[in-house]
Amino acid sequence: MQVQINPSKTSDYVIRTQPTQECLSTVETVAYALSVLEDNPELQTVLTRPLNALCQFQLQHGAVTHHSKEYLIQNGMYKKPLPRRIVHRLARNEDLKDALK
Repeated sequence: MQVQINPSKTSDYVIRTQPTQECLSTVETVAYALSVLEDNPELQTVLTRPLNALCQFQLQHGAVTHHSKEYLIQNGMYKKPLPRRIVHRLARNEDLKDALK
């Protein structure tokens, strides 16, 4: 079974490259789902506080903010060879989100 959520904000897990800008880390996804199920929006903030602290610590000690793979490809900044399916979608100006997940 697959479940799709539509969070209102982007990931705070900026020290890792995500496939698309809409992707969340597992911790963020669970926190979001629990906050919806419990009808308690503050729960998401509480549960992601350690992740945010980890990212801030890493950034203060040399880590750099990463953009999503989608962003890098769309802005010509992706350095690795692109798979054919991505090249074909780019040639047809199609959305990359499904191909990157």
